[in-house]
This record gives sequence, C-alpha cells and structure tokens, in this order.
Amino acid sequence: MPDETPFAAASLVASAETAAGFWQMGILWSPLISGESTRGTYSLMERLMPAKAGPPPHVHDQGEKVFYILDGELALQLGDQVVVGTSGQLVRIPAGTPHAFAVKTETARVLNFYVPAALDLEIAMLGTPATSPALPPPGAQRPPTAEQEQAFARRLHDLATQSMSTQRDLLGEYRDHDAEHPNTP
Repeated sequence: MPDETPFAAASLVASAETAAGFWQMGILWSPLISGESTRGTYSLMERLMPAKAGPPPHVHDQGEKVFYILDGELALQLGDQVVVGTSGQLVRIPAGTPHAFAVKTETARVLNFYVPAALDLEIAMLGTPATSPALPPPGAQRPPTAEQEQAFARRLHDLATQSMSTQRDLLGEYRDHDAEHPNTP
C-alpha cells in the first residue's frame, strides 16, 4: 500500500540558497533532503568547501557516499588510488571503502548523497546555523554546547557507522593542518 503521509508541495523543492545552512569544519553545509524526511533512507546535502578542506582516510562501514561535483576540483583517495574529480563528475564510494578527499581549487561545491542518511543529522545538531549562504567568516563557527553533544549522542545509533581507516593518507600534502577545518567527513 502506498505511503499516504501528507506533505506540502513546497517541501519537495529545495536550493542551497534557501535551505537552512550550517557551518561546521570551515564548510557551509546545506541540507537539501534530510534523512528524517526520507525515514533514514538517504539524505542530500550541498557543500561549499574552501581550499584544502577534507578528511584523512576513513570508512563508512554501513553506508555509501556519492559526490557530484558542481564546481571546483577534488583530489580523492579511494583505497590505494588517487583520482582527481572535476565539475560534472560523479564519484561513488561503496560502504567499506577507505577514502579521503581534499579540495584542490580555491573552493569546491558538491552534492553529497548519503545512503542511508547519516551526516545531515550531525551537521544540523552540532553545526552553527549559517547567517548567509557563504563560507563561514573567521570566528563565526561556535563549538557545540554540552547539551547539543548530549542530544546528538542519544541519536548516534541512527547514524551510519564511520571509523578511521588504517589506510595511508595519500592526500596529506593537500591539507592545511593548522586551519579550523582540518578534518571533514
């Protein structure tokens, strides 16, 4: 039987310019489709990232990640390989794949699909609400409060598992280790 949950047609249309954005790890995160609206099936976020942003190798044990690069260039480590992704390219990272990325251009803008939904909840619960659809100005990000961290901890079981990989980091030279955004999932 089809789902007959009522919804407003306006909830089906989203853009990064109008979505509630959050600043975390030096990145503007714009959740376009929340995991809560898809019952955890998937989520979609647009990310605006500065040069050198990106995480060290890590693994999503239970979920897949898909990047669609809108603007800019990313160096992507997929296992033992490094590839460069540019505007218009899609990169699929299957569950269990050690991966990392680093922004090679001044900025990069990507769509990220998470299957099942995962990271959007962390960003919304622990990020700083953005006051504009731009990268965070210096000092604009606030660390999460103890209450936010406790609320998020109670919801961790809903998130896909992520662990750090023992994979050698082939992209370390691209990262700015002293910036306020050294690690990005």
